[in-house]
Amino acid sequence: MPKRFRVALVTGATRGIGYNVGKEMVKRMPLTTTYMTSRVNVDGLQAILGMQLGAAARDRAKFVRMDVRDLEAVNGMKEKIVKNFGGLDILVNNAGIYHVPDKSLSVFPKQVQEILGINYWGTKNVIGSFFPHFKPHSRIVNITSNLGHIMSVKSMEDELKEALRLRFNSCNNEFELDGLLLKFQRDAIQGTWRKEGWPSCGYTVSKMAINAYTRILQTQFDEDDREDVVVNAVYPCTKHSKIDQSDMKILDDEEGAKFVFYMAAVKPNSHGVFPRGAVIWNNSRVVDNREGYTYNNKHQQQLPLEFEQV
Repeated sequence: MPKRFRVALVTGATRGIGYNVGKEMVKRMPLTTTYMTSRVNVDGLQAILGMQLGAAARDRAKFVRMDVRDLEAVNGMKEKIVKNFGGLDILVNNAGIYHVPDKSLSVFPKQVQEILGINYWGTKNVIGSFFPHFKPHSRIVNITSNLGHIMSVKSMEDELKEALRLRFNSCNNEFELDGLLLKFQRDAIQGTWRKEGWPSCGYTVSKMAINAYTRILQTQFDEDDREDVVVNAVYPCTKHSKIDQSDMKILDDEEGAKFVFYMAAVKPNSHGVFPRGAVIWNNSRVVDNREGYTYNNKHQQQLPLEFEQV
């Protein structure tokens, strides 16, 4: 059996896009061990993957139950990976939850707490735990959504949308971004979120936060002089049964997973031709690089990317 030196971690990986991303890694990266985690039961999934990809795939895939909100569980996963592999090569943060917005004062604050607890704070738990242990040339993908784009907010006037965008763009570090999210949670509890200029969708705010966090995190890696560690937020444009995607070109999970895989397996030292700290939709297009937005899913300009397929 060949010795595996590289390791990948995919959270929220027992179904949908997360499962297919992990499956793509197991299929395309035979010298990499891929950990696939979920907060729900993972029993039987290794056997299913083996039936889909062959018996050898079961040795390369490791399904683990891990709730990203549980810092002890996250740290346990980190300790196992660091002990066995010396650090992490690829991280795909897919763990997330969506609730159809309920604006009632008895429900909305609970939705916000659960959504942010997984989508934002949970993502930060994973990245924070592994932060000192990302190997040179590591790749991090934070899964985002079309709802994380300011243009998705239908119920706000343009000037309020712009103010909301500026709120997130003005955050220059984690402390400021965390404070902004804590304010949203307080405003939700107090029933003043609309008065304070927030949309009535906790998921939207969580993905806007992920987009901003991705930008901040890349700056941290660069300032820390980490060797070619790259993080991007990626929207795979796959179907979500509860989200309005009527203006989007939707792909199936397998096709979306291929793009996420590409973004997670790009070759080392792709400076100048590969986005860093950006928000990217699955037409190889940067839609938010802090200098402006584009919102035209029919635009198919391709970036000259080189991908590592091993």
